[in-house]
Amino acid sequence: MTGFLLALQFLTVATLRPGLRAEPGDMARSRAWYGVVGGLLGGALALAAWLLGQWLPPLALAGALVLLWGGLSRFLHMDGVADTADALVHTTSRERALEIMKDTRLGSFGVCAVVCLLLVKFGALASLRGPALLGALLAAPALARALAAVLAGLLPPARPGQGLGAAVAQQQAGWPDLAAGASALALALLAAGLGGAAAALAVLLLGLLLGWWYLRRIGGVTGDTLGAALEAAEALALLVLAAGAG
Repeated sequence: MTGFLLALQFLTVATLRPGLRAEPGDMARSRAWYGVVGGLLGGALALAAWLLGQWLPPLALAGALVLLWGGLSRFLHMDGVADTADALVHTTSRERALEIMKDTRLGSFGVCAVVCLLLVKFGALASLRGPALLGALLAAPALARALAAVLAGLLPPARPGQGLGAAVAQQQAGWPDLAAGASALALALLAAGLGGAAAALAVLLLGLLLGWWYLRRIGGVTGDTLGAALEAAEALALLVLAAGAG
């Protein structure tokens, strides 16, 4: 249960047990619950979409969902998008890139990356209707969080012993990542059928590309790069599901 609570509190605004203490390795083992937590987040979004959809037109509903989506995760992962874009696009130096990620200032590359991802999410959500929208909302968060778990398991920490990224990536790939991937894939198939399978494949390919890029540029992952991968995977999954529904 500790792993589930850690994953829930790390990935969402929910704080079921304030002051929860993590033993060494607990954050890494909590990766097993990432797919489940993504499914719970997706369930909350799907419920909100069903309720708000009774009154709001599609464009307004899409905007409300994007705002709620970010709010439920404290916009933590969008911060990772901005920091990763500023760091990896701005310089080719590993040391300088890691230094930029720790800088609290926001650069132009980060702003552009965040705006582009939000626009992609908004456009995809606005094009989905009814059951297709609900299925996408269930599948995308689960697949994206499972990808973050798998990347954390396969790649070493870029800053060993420092930051949340190092804590999450402390343990090598194993049963936590298999559990995260299996639960997310099962949910995607149940919620979106063949579209969910296509989205899962697209997210897997994105993960291979990002994993190669992170390893080449900074020698592993940080909390920021995991957040960026998660957000990119959500946007890609929504695009694939929107294309299938269209």
